[in-house]
Amino acid sequence: MKLVEIAERSIEIIKEEGEEGIRSDHLAERLETPKRRIYDVLAILKAMNKVETNRRFDGTTITWVDESSRYVAKEKYNATKEELETVKKQKKEFQVEVAQLKQQLRIAKSKIRRDTEIQQAQNRIEFDTTQLTVRPLSNSGFKAVKDSGMEVVIECKESGLVVDPTEKEVDQNEAILRNIQRL
Repeated sequence: MKLVEIAERSIEIIKEEGEEGIRSDHLAERLETPKRRIYDVLAILKAMNKVETNRRFDGTTITWVDESSRYVAKEKYNATKEELETVKKQKKEFQVEVAQLKQQLRIAKSKIRRDTEIQQAQNRIEFDTTQLTVRPLSNSGFKAVKDSGMEVVIECKESGLVVDPTEKEVDQNEAILRNIQRL
C-alpha cells in the first residue's frame, strides 16, 4: 500500500473513531501496515494540526481535530451580521438625535441669554458680603482674571456676567491649598 493510500485510510478510520480516538498500534493492525509508516503519516497530520496525540502507558491515542467548532454556521453568521447592521443603524439614528438635541439646547441657551433682563450698572453696587460668585452668561468662559490684592478685574470672551453675592461656607483646608498653589 502506498503512503498516500495509508494516509487516506488513516484519516477515515481516525474520523470514524470520534472523540475517543484510536491507538496507533490498533490503526497499524487495521491497515495491515508497519507502525513506522503510521508514524510517518501521523507526523504530517500532526504538523498540519489535523490530529492530536496522547501518549499513555498502553500506547499513543490519536484523535481527529474537529475544525467545525472553530467556524460559525452560515445562518448564525447572517443573523449576527443582520443584528450588527441594525445596531449600527440605530447608533447612527441616535447620533443624529443627539446632534439635534444639542442644537436645540444651544438655541434654548441663547434664547435665555437674550431674554435675561440685563441690568446696566451706571454706578458701582456695594454688597454687604465677604464673597461674590461671578459666572459668565456664555459657555466660552472668562478671558482674563486679574487680582491686584485690592481689586479683581474679570474679562469675559462674550458680554454678560452674573454676580451672586450669597455667601458660601469655605473649606479652610481647600482655601489653604489654593493659596499654596498660587505661589
